[in-house]
Amino acid sequence: MQSQILPSRAALVDRIAMQFDYGQNLITLVGSSGLGKSYLAESFLTDKYPDFNKAFVKLTASTQEFDVVRQLLEHSFRSPLIDQKLSLSENFMLLHDEQACGPCLWVLDNVRHLTQELAEQLQKLAKSSRETIYILATAQQPQLLPESLDIHIEPLSVLESKRLMSMFYKDLPPDEDPIFNTFVAEARGNPSVLLSWQPQQQSLNLREQSSKVGSKSQWQWYVIALCLILTALMVALVYKQELKRYWTPTQGNEETVATAIDAQAVFEAPTTTVEKVEIENSVQPELPAEAPTQVETAPVGSILSALTETKEDTTNNNNTLSEQANAAEEANVDSTPATLSPVKEPQYAEPEALTGNPWYLSRSDDEWVIQLLAVTESEIAAGFMAEHNEVVTQQFTVLRNGRTWFVVTTDAYESLASAKQAKAVLPEALRKGQPFFKRMSKIKQEITQSLGN
Repeated sequence: MQSQILPSRAALVDRIAMQFDYGQNLITLVGSSGLGKSYLAESFLTDKYPDFNKAFVKLTASTQEFDVVRQLLEHSFRSPLIDQKLSLSENFMLLHDEQACGPCLWVLDNVRHLTQELAEQLQKLAKSSRETIYILATAQQPQLLPESLDIHIEPLSVLESKRLMSMFYKDLPPDEDPIFNTFVAEARGNPSVLLSWQPQQQSLNLREQSSKVGSKSQWQWYVIALCLILTALMVALVYKQELKRYWTPTQGNEETVATAIDAQAVFEAPTTTVEKVEIENSVQPELPAEAPTQVETAPVGSILSALTETKEDTTNNNNTLSEQANAAEEANVDSTPATLSPVKEPQYAEPEALTGNPWYLSRSDDEWVIQLLAVTESEIAAGFMAEHNEVVTQQFTVLRNGRTWFVVTTDAYESLASAKQAKAVLPEALRKGQPFFKRMSKIKQEITQSLGN
């Protein structure tokens, strides 16, 4: 037995051995993660049945089925020649006929990664093998192996939790320590949590905590001051931009536009002299010699009337243009009648009716078939069956995710071995599609679920 094991765990090891002696060849140790199932299985393998051929296989998500078969047979026989095309039970029987191996003890850790076919092979060997084979498996859920006896492993008590920690830690706090008692209580008897105890991080130093609190508060004040300064800078920058936008100084040296007649001259008396007009027009370029040099002053009344007429003409022209534009727009609207197309409502395809299922429901659960094709269109399935009419095929339909699937299989076979023999003689075109075996009970379950939907 391993050097460090608690009394309750040692009693559980003896109980497993007693169940094996009573004739139960397949036992599963069930418990949640961290309760020590693997450690207990290793203790059982080390302590019990020293004359047996022993094998310990740890399963993971990447473990292949052939790797499990190879490890079990290599630990049971001497230099075995394993045929990859045969199952575990068939290889075991052939090797046993060549050389007797003696009784075997196999331990499989974490059997939730075990395939269904390999689980059935283990059950078959444990039940009807010529040699005595004891199989101990560990799992987090019960009933993973068919016809297996599930033994549940319980969490440790508070007393055993402290005893387990004393095996791995030399200096533990006294039982009256509140931090230590809280840690043990919150661990809830889980060995993996108990062995994660770190004494240097569980000490209570008030002086160190007060210094940490002071430094933390000081840094908080620094952060608040920095945030206030950044906020003030942002406000000042925005305020400066607004000032530049609304208070931009105007240029004082704007150029004045010279006019032929000053605006003030319009409102003066009509006795404006010719000399004043000549002074106003002095900025204009000189006229040729042939042109008359005298400038006559127009009366004020004629100037005002001319300005009024010009304004009225501009207004009338603008009104005329707007009326013409409105008339053209109305003509375009009348000439192109609006055509509104009705909005099409989305149409949803309804799943087709489930057909071809009564034949499968009438078969035995232990029969096997070879699945050849699975499509969502009935025409493809019908064409496939018509093309490969040299093989007896059947079809069933199931509903998955709102769509109807048409599945084409071969005829039913009494056992998996018969199905494998039939697969070997299938035409080359069907074997290229990588067909696989399917149990009739699984098909019935899928059909029943589809009918329930």
